[in-house]
Amino acid sequence: MMDETLVKRYIVEFHERDFSGVLPRELRVTNVRGKATAIIGPRRAGKTHYLFSILNDEPQKYLYVDFENPVFHPMTAREFLAVLDAYRELYPEIQKPVVMLDEVQAVPDWERLVRYLLDTGHEVYLTGSSSKLLSAEVATHLRGRALTYILFPLSFREFLLFRGVEYRGRAFYHNYVRIKHLLGEYLEYGAYPEVALAPKEARELILKEYLNVMIKRDVLERHRIRNVYLLNELLYLSLRSYSKYVSVDSLYRLLKGRLKVTKRTIANYLTYLEEAFFLFLLRKYERSPKARVVAPRKLYLIDTGLSLFGSKDVGRDVENTVFLELMRMKSSNPRLEFYYWKSPSGHEVDFVVLEGERVRELIQVSIDLSDEKTRKREFLALLNASKELKCRNLTVITLDEEGTERVELYGMKGEIRLVPLARWLLGEGGALRNEPETQSPV
Repeated sequence: MMDETLVKRYIVEFHERDFSGVLPRELRVTNVRGKATAIIGPRRAGKTHYLFSILNDEPQKYLYVDFENPVFHPMTAREFLAVLDAYRELYPEIQKPVVMLDEVQAVPDWERLVRYLLDTGHEVYLTGSSSKLLSAEVATHLRGRALTYILFPLSFREFLLFRGVEYRGRAFYHNYVRIKHLLGEYLEYGAYPEVALAPKEARELILKEYLNVMIKRDVLERHRIRNVYLLNELLYLSLRSYSKYVSVDSLYRLLKGRLKVTKRTIANYLTYLEEAFFLFLLRKYERSPKARVVAPRKLYLIDTGLSLFGSKDVGRDVENTVFLELMRMKSSNPRLEFYYWKSPSGHEVDFVVLEGERVRELIQVSIDLSDEKTRKREFLALLNASKELKCRNLTVITLDEEGTERVELYGMKGEIRLVPLARWLLGEGGALRNEPETQSPV
């Protein structure tokens, strides 16, 4: 049974905390009456601090409960009513606080608690460990009573904010050298908030711990993995093959000589790694839905810092970073879909961006176009894709080169924008970017 004195002390101490140093995030949510707001995402992306960042000047209007705190652990859904009573005794003038439930999966039948709070008119936020609270599980348990948002590691804009560097307007040019240096750090060590603020000598240790916990808790323990060796092999290959093609068939051919393995098991393990937000698998653009399913996919990591434990490559880091930024854009426009494109003759375009059924933009990533053969290859791929997909919005993201080129190759013509990565990430070069007041749920 809970100690009422401890509960009240917890509530008061939380409201007396100084939240002025909590840095804001770009994720914006829409509160809908009768629906909970669920914040999910990779481990250590900052979900708890995101809740703190939305507290206004009157934190006493919020009832924040961390269910992993010893005061509340273990707790049943029914026992939470005593927490509400304790809050109302402290603040009798506030009968309906905004309720924030952190690590809600620690409460058995937590969905009953959330539905009760919604039915009694409370505004509810909830977060949970990625090993316990997936988007599909929120939808299943709450049956349409929640809007789910994904919080990714820091965008480059947020990263600069965390490091105290202004980039907007003329400040971009004033801080240009510093921004370029920090872009190198962003690609090297990734974008987890704690890593962004950590001393350089501690970053790899923190990332290694993140990786170990992610795999152990979010994959091994959650799914009760038996073939640990196979999982380790897939992890090894992922860290060395990010921004490259992968398929269940190719992995099966590679591993079957050394392991007792089936294609189904490989497919399942890749799904588990996706669910844990360790990796993403990007489909090939094909007009036939069946062809999209069977084609090889491109593998991207949740954070480029994790590639320190594989085969680090700046070109692939840049492509991976562009993919993650596209995923953030999808948060503000859920009609966006992303694919890669490859022609039968071997021409490749990194990202085909669709809005609904319309191809909105073709994006190629090439960090250095100084070699004429490379330049011609990248431009030719875009022109071929432009012709086939009927899209004239063509972009190449580079490290430094900027401008617009009118290109004609083999009878095909097009205008291609060259955008430096820093500018594109900061919103100055992305034709896709649209900064709305609120972001749409998953």
